[in-house]
Order: sequence, then C-alpha cells, then structure tokens
Amino acid sequence: MNTNSLIQAYYNALQEALQQIFTALTSLRKDTLAKLVLGGVMGGTATEIAQATGMDYETVLKNLNKLANTNLTKIVKEIVQDHPVQLIIDDTHDHKQHARALPVSRNGAQVFYCREHKRYEPTIQLLIIAIKDLKTNETYIVTIIPYIPQKVVEILRERGEEVEFKTKIQEYLETLPILEEEFNVVCKVFDSWYVNSKTLLDDTVGELKANSRVTEGGRLVPVGEFPEGEYLVEYLGIPIKLLVIDDYKGFGRRYFFSTNVNDTAEDLITAWENRWDIEVLIRELKALGLEKGSFLTWVRNKGFITLKALSLLLVLLFKYSLGLYLGAKRIARVIKSIYQSLGGIKKLFKRRRKT
Repeated sequence: MNTNSLIQAYYNALQEALQQIFTALTSLRKDTLAKLVLGGVMGGTATEIAQATGMDYETVLKNLNKLANTNLTKIVKEIVQDHPVQLIIDDTHDHKQHARALPVSRNGAQVFYCREHKRYEPTIQLLIIAIKDLKTNETYIVTIIPYIPQKVVEILRERGEEVEFKTKIQEYLETLPILEEEFNVVCKVFDSWYVNSKTLLDDTVGELKANSRVTEGGRLVPVGEFPEGEYLVEYLGIPIKLLVIDDYKGFGRRYFFSTNVNDTAEDLITAWENRWDIEVLIRELKALGLEKGSFLTWVRNKGFITLKALSLLLVLLFKYSLGLYLGAKRIARVIKSIYQSLGGIKKLFKRRRKT
C-alpha cells in the first residue's frame, strides 16, 4: 500500500469513528462537533483547539458549555450494544496548574497535596467509570463526574454559594442503576477505597485492606491473619469469597474478594486485573491534555473534561478499528499528520461539503 492509499485508509477509519460518536450526540452540529473532537486530539488547551480547527476562541468556549451535559453512556452503548461488560470504577485528580485555589476557587478547584509531584496543587476531583467489553476486550469511559469533597463544600457554603454535596461513592451508587439498565453488566470492580456496606452488591470484585475484619466461624478476624488461600467468609454482613495471595506480582500480600462466592480464584484475578484498563485510560486522557484546561466556571470545566473524553473515544475507535498498538499521544500525532497531509481540518471540511 502506497502512502496516499494508507492516508486515505486512515482517513476513512477516522470518518467511521466520528460517525459512531455522532450517532447518539445531537446537542451540536456535526461539523462543529467533529472539529471540536478532532481539535481535542490535536491540541491540549482551548487556544490550541481553536488554532487547530480554525474556529474562533469564543466559539470554542461557548461550545464547551453545550458539551457539559453530554451523555457518554448513550454513545458507548451504540458501540458495545448488548455485549457482556465489566464496570470499572476509579477516581483521579485533574490538576489545574494555573487555577487560583486559596484554598478553593469558584470553579471548584481545590488545593490538594499531590504525592506524584510532592507539592500542593489546585485540582478538580473526578469519578471515572469505564466499561470493558468482554467480547472484544475493548475498554471505554462511560461516565466522568467532577465531584466536590465535603471540606470544599463547607468553604463554598461559607461564601454563600449554593453547592450540592455528594461523595464519590454516592455518585457511583446513583449512576450504577442507569449503567446496569443500559449495559449487560456481569461484574463490577473497584479498589479498597470504595468498599463499604452499600457497595458490596452482587457480582462485585474488590480488594480489602490488611486490617479489614471478616467473620469466620462466628468470630471477627483481620484478613491479615489468614494464610494464603481461598475462604468463604462474611464482610460487613455480606458473604464473600476471599482470596489471600502472599506475594501478588511482587507487591506483597493482597486480599481480593468477590461477592459471588461461586467465583474461582481465576475468575476473581481476571476481573481484578481488568481494573488496570481504567488506569491506562486515565493516563491516556491526561496525555491528550485533560489538565490543560482551567476555566472560571464549573460548567465550562465540565465541558472541557467531556470534550477530552470524546477525543479519547475517537482515538480508541480509530485504534481498535485499525488494530494499532500505540498510545493516545502517538495516535494523536498520526491523526494530526493525516489532516496536515490533506491540507488541514478547515480545508478538509470545506472539501467534504463539496463531495
């Protein structure tokens, strides 16, 4: 295949990926949405997106407001259909380098100590839920919810601002029925920070801390005292399958569980290791510039977060359709080179209207 044929094949794959996103998203005109999503791949900041697409900066900002309430779930549903899926739940910090948070800004950014950077930084906290299609092994983000911790709510309320407070677990539990109605969910998985009596629902896989106490033979025992092996015990009054591993991949003793007591050790470990996919998606989301948007309003910040999620979805659809084994940043360069070879996004959209 010569260079021109390869570029055309890649361009066709991009067009198909865009059409999949258009199917369930009608809040914006298709040409505007396409420019924004492609711009979100090629540029990190709103200014870079405007430059890449030939759009006016103010137009980009106005459209971010429109994107704030986009339903990612509906879009991904069109892709995975009724395939069996695993829900993966996690959260992350959306660092806002240029935000003024002393200790909280009006857009919800808060001062937070970052262990990675070893300093205090302004950040917005995000609950992220992804699904892994167990038929295709493809993983997509279906929900991103910016949430405000209680300490931030208290400060905002002292200023006289009306703020609704929900913990990340409350947000998860309110979103779960919607996702279970839309998707064929066979399993849910999260780490130890999400474990409590309300989240121990059917077909849930997770991890316990070493000091967690389970009931065995009528007595409470810390899981740290169990030898390596499989056990049927109760935790917070819920029957669980407990799997103790002395040295899990070099990370020491780990305590995994499933609320489906019929799960084998292999079932449990497979479900747990699928959880790593969401860590990869979060890293890819940040590689596309998630943390480069810092706006004055909560709605606009949410719209920017949604745009980056849509841009990542485009990258994943393009990647999966072509069978590429590249990270988001490298695929973004490939997409950018495709459009540059065709004269840029603005010229290409003019050409498409003529054909």
